[in-house]
Amino acid sequence: MWSFNYNMSFGLGEQADYIADNSFRGWGLEGRGFLTQNMSVGGSFSWEVFDQIYRDLEPTTLSTGVDNVSATISGVQYRYINTLPILVNAHYYLGQDGSVRPYVGLAIGTSYIEQRTDIGLTSIVAEGWGFAVQPEVGAMIPFGFTGVGANVAAKFRYTTQAGDTAFPISFFTLAIGFAFVN
Repeated sequence: MWSFNYNMSFGLGEQADYIADNSFRGWGLEGRGFLTQNMSVGGSFSWEVFDQIYRDLEPTTLSTGVDNVSATISGVQYRYINTLPILVNAHYYLGQDGSVRPYVGLAIGTSYIEQRTDIGLTSIVAEGWGFAVQPEVGAMIPFGFTGVGANVAAKFRYTTQAGDTAFPISFFTLAIGFAFVN
């Protein structure tokens, strides 16, 4: 089974403190192979982008790390978080082929995180790879007996603090897309 999904994501915890806005800029590609009628294993890749503009904030202090030079800057802040996870997954399905098939799943792997704040011409960038875990519930909804259908899912992803990022990434995602079953 292959599915291509549109992802809408909602930040939680420290991520929501950094960027309060929800993300409507995400997509995912997933492949699953059935071991039995009710069990599959596979992999997935997706990309979610969170962004928000902040005005009238307190000045931000920067340190270059060279000769202990630091500066204070102020201005409009453009904040971004990009996530690019590569996950291995397993799913268990209810129901029979040709009918609506609810499922539960778990994915684990790694996620590349880029956290960026732009103030004027200055960019403060933190990035790295973190360990990611993603439980999900969803349903495959066939369009007749064609092997094509819809995939809907609710997912929670947690990624440990990655590289020099300031905090772990956690968010809830609603995914909807097309699925193709051989």
